[in-house]
Amino acid sequence: MCLPAILLLAMAACSSGGESGGPTTVVTLASSPPGGMWYVVGGVLTDLITDSVPQVRAIAEVTSGAVENVRLVGTGQSDMGFTIVKLARQGFRGDPPFNQAFPDLRMLYASVEVGRLHMMVLKDSPLQDICEVKGLQVAVGPAGHGSIPNLGEIFSAGCGFSFEDITPVYLPYGQSLTTLGDQRVDAAVLYVSPPVAAISEFGAVHDYRILPVSQQVRDKVVAAFPYYIDIVVPADAYQQLTEDVPTVGTANGVVANANIPDEVVYQIIKATFENLDVLRRSHPTLENFGLANAAEGGLIPYHPGAIRYYREQGVWLEPEGSSSPREEEVAAPTGIPSE
Repeated sequence: MCLPAILLLAMAACSSGGESGGPTTVVTLASSPPGGMWYVVGGVLTDLITDSVPQVRAIAEVTSGAVENVRLVGTGQSDMGFTIVKLARQGFRGDPPFNQAFPDLRMLYASVEVGRLHMMVLKDSPLQDICEVKGLQVAVGPAGHGSIPNLGEIFSAGCGFSFEDITPVYLPYGQSLTTLGDQRVDAAVLYVSPPVAAISEFGAVHDYRILPVSQQVRDKVVAAFPYYIDIVVPADAYQQLTEDVPTVGTANGVVANANIPDEVVYQIIKATFENLDVLRRSHPTLENFGLANAAEGGLIPYHPGAIRYYREQGVWLEPEGSSSPREEEVAAPTGIPSE
């Protein structure tokens, strides 16, 4: 049986903790399926926290991804978790794909990196554009992954059809690509920050293409949902690419449960940025991650422990008492879908 993370915190506080004899606090970090960027970075981040924060032991958890992570952290089953920033806002407010609000969600770091749509096909596939998958079988990632609501928004705004107009196959990244290689699906979607090992490993066995998102579709998606970014999968991300592939993406961040003690969160944030070079080396897309982008664009209230550190570092620019850089844009959680 899996115990809620907040209960783990309480239990750990009663145990002995290392040479100093103080209590050990256990914190959990919900990451992603194996093969994704969050899986890799999650392991590095939890090791960094364990090694750098006295009396804290961090544990990375394998999950199905962004949607599940919001639920896990929002209900206290996990202490922290990677997610898509716009999904954090939807979870906080109780907007779809969530059927309840999670008012205990708090932001730790926003804009850690940008997840990007990779719609993979075999090289000899007749498909040339993402909007051509209507009516086809598409591996969309594991149930609960952030790619699923994102695909729905991209299809509806950019292509003029809904998620229900494809036949989705729910599989983890590696299995999705294996199924594509076996020609049991027409396309496979990975919504990830490039490069990811799963695609490189697939490319060692199969010739493939990443379908582009046309300029017209990108414009429509960004106009309908301003949190999307017009971006590319860079040619140097994967050996089989000969040029940048235009696509869309969304900022990813790390959220926490509001009930984690402020001092614990403060020490975690402090350790992160005092060892930022370690984190950046874990994945190429973290090259531009830093204090300034971590402390802005969170879309939900920040945890007080994070605010304390950002204020000390001079990157928290809001008036005293504000809990989020864009607090005025965050509606109170109601459980009612927003417009």
